[in-house]
Amino acid sequence: MQDFRTLYMTHQEQVREEMQREQKSGIKLGFFYALMNIVKELSPLQQKTSLESIWMDYLAFLRTVDELKQQPYRFMDWDEVEGREHLQTTLKEGGALLTWHYGFVRHNMITIGQEIRAGCMKAGLPFYLVAEQGTVEQELKLSSWNALRQYSGAELLNAEDEMIGIRLYSHLRKGGSFNLFVDGQTGYNSDNRALELPFLSSRIQTRSGIFRILAKARKPVCPYFMMLTDDFRTKIVFLPPFILEEDIQKSAEFVYEPFRKQLLAKPEQWRFWDRHHQQVIHWQDNDSEIPANETEGHVDWFSRPLEGFGQLGLNTENGMVYNLN
Repeated sequence: MQDFRTLYMTHQEQVREEMQREQKSGIKLGFFYALMNIVKELSPLQQKTSLESIWMDYLAFLRTVDELKQQPYRFMDWDEVEGREHLQTTLKEGGALLTWHYGFVRHNMITIGQEIRAGCMKAGLPFYLVAEQGTVEQELKLSSWNALRQYSGAELLNAEDEMIGIRLYSHLRKGGSFNLFVDGQTGYNSDNRALELPFLSSRIQTRSGIFRILAKARKPVCPYFMMLTDDFRTKIVFLPPFILEEDIQKSAEFVYEPFRKQLLAKPEQWRFWDRHHQQVIHWQDNDSEIPANETEGHVDWFSRPLEGFGQLGLNTENGMVYNLN
């Protein structure tokens, strides 16, 4: 087993030192957005852990995952695999593996690939890894990961392709399977039937296309997620597969429910905190009144000034964001 404790804690120490220095000079805009979203999403839930601490742990976990990105063989199996039988059932019947950009992300193909090679999937069909165009282009440059995908019989599929919906539906009907990151929010064109879902304290908008495809195909859907546990063990969890109902709203909420629970338990391991605000349509504190004496003097963190954009400030106590121009 790899010493993830040392790796992660080393990054934690580095991040805390760097952020302490940069608090006075301004932090990267992406870091600022991540902190803003963590504060606005979690502060209404009264987390026991400091929100700034969660944010710094998030930055440390990103560094840990990015280091492993260059080393696909850093660990060749998970310390814990829960629900392997659910993965096997989904591959045998042909269905969708749905996950989120949470935990170790790329290392999902370690376990999935084992079952594909063991003959769990219909012969002659590829296993599709659905991703946005930019991700596909980036992944193709990583030779070690390409070798691992090829060995597992997996192919990258552009989620923004004009025919993506038809291709996925046809693949399912043939008995094929694919992996899709639900929080990727990519697809062809805009979604005229986007769904509004509860998140943690906010409400978000998410694309409905994948849920409509799966409901029509009547094929198994297996949500799963990856994580680093409290005792620094790598773990992947596959949940029991189910068939989506015709009520797309209800089905989407059901798919998201286990992710919300996991995110609430270990929020620092979600990669997309820096872009979360792009999905939010209503923060819980949207209707709260701003105190008359609230001024920009209450800013705790601020972004580095960017030409043509300006500079943002954040009050971590109430989640207020200010334009500091």
